[in-house]
Amino acid sequence: MKLAKFFHRPPGDDDRGLLFIPGDEPTVVGKYMNEAPGARKKDEFLRKEYSKPKTAVATFRRQVAELTAAGYIETTHTDYMLRNLLPDPQPKPDWQKGLDDLMLAALGEPLDVQAKYLAALRDTPAASQPLYLWLAAHHFYADDQDNNQIIALAERGRDTIAAHRAAKTPHYFWSMEDRDLEARILEVLSWAHLRADNPKAALEAIEEACRIDASQDRGAQLATILVEHFPERQEEAFDDAYKYHEFGGYEDIIALPAYADYVARRKRKSKSDKGWRWHTKKPASEGDVLQAEQELGANLPKDYRRFLTTYGSTELQVRLPEESAELCFYRPTELATQRNNLFNYITRFEKDPEKVDAYFREHYGVAARDLLPVAAPSQHSRCLVINLGQGERFGWCFEWDHDGSWELTQAAPSFDAALKALTSGIGKRDATVLNFLGVYLD
Repeated sequence: MKLAKFFHRPPGDDDRGLLFIPGDEPTVVGKYMNEAPGARKKDEFLRKEYSKPKTAVATFRRQVAELTAAGYIETTHTDYMLRNLLPDPQPKPDWQKGLDDLMLAALGEPLDVQAKYLAALRDTPAASQPLYLWLAAHHFYADDQDNNQIIALAERGRDTIAAHRAAKTPHYFWSMEDRDLEARILEVLSWAHLRADNPKAALEAIEEACRIDASQDRGAQLATILVEHFPERQEEAFDDAYKYHEFGGYEDIIALPAYADYVARRKRKSKSDKGWRWHTKKPASEGDVLQAEQELGANLPKDYRRFLTTYGSTELQVRLPEESAELCFYRPTELATQRNNLFNYITRFEKDPEKVDAYFREHYGVAARDLLPVAAPSQHSRCLVINLGQGERFGWCFEWDHDGSWELTQAAPSFDAALKALTSGIGKRDATVLNFLGVYLD
């Protein structure tokens, strides 16, 4: 997470940016922007790390106050990568500034101070924003307040994001990523359900959080719930602990005698073991598939439709003696967004998308705009794609990687053929297949 504020002072040749970076050593950075032509290039006017969040927050607030006193106007910009505010920077509304202050308070100030910021925003437009609802739920949980209220706030935040997304209307989440905010809301919802002795609801919430935006902490929370409340899924928790325990959060799990038994069994696996399995099936409904086709404006291949209604948004899990990986399949409701994201990434440096399509047709017999991502290896920017374009190569599958965004590899004439190539490749320990999945054997 990086939280940025930007400040404009006419005529615009001395604009400034402030960046707050939370963490074990929270950092405050001040940047020069929009320098006058011919001026000596300057970069930062401040960069300092702190041992305590409270001190870092105080420094950030003081810098904001000093810039405002010097005649700078805080603008609506939030992208921490920005380097130029011109041509027409607009002042940030007070309720958005209030949400920023509440966020800073949550990062470095006591609960009683946070409560004052929450109360100040209660009757403003900020109170309907998912960011406010998350911070309120988080605060009430930390303050051990009414659990039903915490659940209600978190659910309202989750549902508000979904409503904005469906209506394609914006909401304010400062410099956070939208998916990060959504996952954090679900984290709090999971905590509250656990406190309410509802592990099933807690599990559903944290699984959704991990699907939206996986992190070490969320993975550890999920594994802990599985171990403590769902013994039939204990091995999934052990899988994650085996892979990620060195980064922290799994200490209680790896101390269990059952975990030691799991490790011993895993290391005894023979080289002839197939090395893969399917995760829990989550079949999609026929209605969801039809809606996806409507959003895509194209029919899905029969074999992929069959997969969605049989397996759904599952995972193909690689489990070798020393390595693990997951190929995560998208829900039907995510497909149109994934297709747009892929095409936008491929064409990000090309003003004429037709040139991109022409290149892909020449080299692969498909158009880039017809490529549909259906699955991606966990924590890797690559995906399995299906061609939805009509013609001889309708339904063909390819592998795509962001490092070679104009390249397609491992062509397969159908989705079923692509799955067979992946599973048989895992069984044979084929380096190309394993590398695509994020497994690199010596």
